[in-house]
Amino acid sequence: MSYSHHSDLYQPGSDSILAMPSLTRRSLLASASAALVAASGCSAVESSPQLAHWVTVYLGDRDETHEVSVTVTDDSGETVFEKEYSLSDCNEADEDAPFPDATDPETVVVTVDGTRFERDWPGFEQPQLPCDGENRSGIEVWVEGDESGSPEIRIEADCQYVTMA
Repeated sequence: MSYSHHSDLYQPGSDSILAMPSLTRRSLLASASAALVAASGCSAVESSPQLAHWVTVYLGDRDETHEVSVTVTDDSGETVFEKEYSLSDCNEADEDAPFPDATDPETVVVTVDGTRFERDWPGFEQPQLPCDGENRSGIEVWVEGDESGSPEIRIEADCQYVTMA
């Protein structure tokens, strides 16, 4: 292999990529990187998202701060969703946290600053339910305070198209 010390010339007959001019090496590396990115995008398209139930938590009074946990169990008592939140003026909502549609939610337990609230998952008695098409049922949990300042919750049912990866 013949390589000039004073220039980046590629010598024909050389099998070494290192002997290629640096601009060509950069082009080759950029092309290879772009091909890898494109190939990884193709594999993501192949997996279809799963439909999901969802939980959204809102802080009703943004002047307050609350530590909140939400747990959803199915009819056998198995936990199908569980998440903790620190709600404040800077973080007043967490929207559309999904859990698998294959589950059949039964009970919602919300704890606000140590006070526990237990409610049934909204069922067909709600005017919005059952959901149509690919929409799935979910809940909005509103964390509010009563006149004395004690925490209260309000749970509203809704239907949305939400998926999980």
